[in-house]
Amino acid sequence: MLTLKNKSINIDKNYVFLFLLWLGLLIIFQLVGIYGEKWYVVFETQSFLYYHTFLEFFTIVIYFSIFIITYYTYFKNKRARLIVFFCTFFIVGFVDFFHTMTYSGMPGFFVDASVPIATTYWMIGRLIFAIGMLGSALVPVNKLVIHNRFYYVLASLGIIFSIFYLVSYHINLFPAMFIEGQGLTTFKIALEYIVMLLLGIAMLVFLRDYRDTKNVVFIQIAVGLSFGIFCEVSFTLYSNVHDSYNMVGHIYKVISSYLIFRAIFINNLDSPYIKLSCATDKIKKYAENLEDLVQERTKALEDANEKIIKDLQYARRIQQSLLPPKTLKLGNVTFVSEFIPCQNVSGDFYDIYEIDDENIGIYIADVAGHGPSAAMMTIFTERVVAYKNNTFIKSEMLGCQETLHHLYTEFNKSNFPIEMHIAILNGIYNKVTGVFSYCSAGMNTAPILLRNSGEVEMLDKSQGFPICKLGGVFTPEYLEAQVQLYAGDRIVFYTDGLIGNFNHNTFLQEETLQKILYGNKNSTAAVLRKDINQEIRSTAKTKSIEDDITFLIMDITADS
Repeated sequence: MLTLKNKSINIDKNYVFLFLLWLGLLIIFQLVGIYGEKWYVVFETQSFLYYHTFLEFFTIVIYFSIFIITYYTYFKNKRARLIVFFCTFFIVGFVDFFHTMTYSGMPGFFVDASVPIATTYWMIGRLIFAIGMLGSALVPVNKLVIHNRFYYVLASLGIIFSIFYLVSYHINLFPAMFIEGQGLTTFKIALEYIVMLLLGIAMLVFLRDYRDTKNVVFIQIAVGLSFGIFCEVSFTLYSNVHDSYNMVGHIYKVISSYLIFRAIFINNLDSPYIKLSCATDKIKKYAENLEDLVQERTKALEDANEKIIKDLQYARRIQQSLLPPKTLKLGNVTFVSEFIPCQNVSGDFYDIYEIDDENIGIYIADVAGHGPSAAMMTIFTERVVAYKNNTFIKSEMLGCQETLHHLYTEFNKSNFPIEMHIAILNGIYNKVTGVFSYCSAGMNTAPILLRNSGEVEMLDKSQGFPICKLGGVFTPEYLEAQVQLYAGDRIVFYTDGLIGNFNHNTFLQEETLQKILYGNKNSTAAVLRKDINQEIRSTAKTKSIEDDITFLIMDITADS
């Protein structure tokens, strides 16, 4: 008994689509042949040039985009086919540009525009395009080569220059392709058919690649070449360079170039990201399973982290409670300050204290690092330096250098880590004499003095070694400097979080701070602080705060 088994025939829908596309294009071509005379139009020159230039430049942009994509993609994957692509579209992009600029009615490009020159450029461009597409199709898909792509670009530039020189200045070397009043020559029509043949062969080779790889990109290239073939058909029919057949041909050309661009873009740029997205989805599924396993541990870590954050917030409040008020008036001196830690707790610190009825002590310090360890160092500094919290004798407190020597000694007696250090500027202002004495220990920022007259001075006459753990091998020397202050003078102290010595650590420029300072020379210290804070907030929108920011404004007023 003979039995028949039902066998399903699987027809690739992409082949069906390509067949229907060709059928549609052939029907349109047939209708053009039937109703061509009825639909035939010769456009007004300026109107045609507008659309022609737009369509051509649209195509040129696409060609150069393909060049850029394939040129830079070759650097990554070294596929030989990409070399043919970027050379072809680089040359054709320039040749089409020459064709557009020398088209009848255009202003020309180095030479006057003319039909023979523009038509010759067109034909050369289409031949190179067809040869390039066939050449790329014949190169095996996965063939790899290691060549210097720059040399290919140089060779392409040589070809471009040669074409431009020969066509623009020696057009008589080329056979006539269009004769005014007669239309296309037999030679030009024959060349168009050669282009169609080359594109047809290229399309079949790309379809072979699709059969072998099932990569839909090759179908998309075949579709683009199909429009390219019918583009060439249109250019065998026109009898006037401004007629409707010419316009339809350019529209087909735009569609063809866009489809080829889209295929190359997807294959070289979009496809890797699609694969990456698929891989990401798979990883995400695995991660979802892992999340169930680590959920309890995550909750424990979150609770511990929340406790640490609360402890740091408490530490911040404690640290800030040790600072003097943001606005403080002592006799004829007004102090206004600002403290902006980059973390919950800071390594910057400052203090203002009365040594006796005549002298005011001031210091601003920057401890190495940030966070809790640096904050603890600021407490040590405050305990040692400020007279109200130490047993250092009063007479020695009146010398800035003695205070720093005392701090250096006490620091080396402690059990601090060896990598820790303090940069500090210590100052004393005598309210009776108006003399401000200061001494620096490794401070890399100099206070800015703005005189009542408007002159700006940098208080950089004192330099000294930072407070660090070298007491057993080195005894630093701290040199005190003095400056006479008068009513209306103003000093701005600051740490390097605001203005550093190195560009990558600089939050504000020194010129910016001086400009704000000078612009507020007649304003109160509170207004100046407000303007500096506003500049900090503005800069923080584009530049992250990576260091603690502290500044202190000291205003000398008339005796009260």
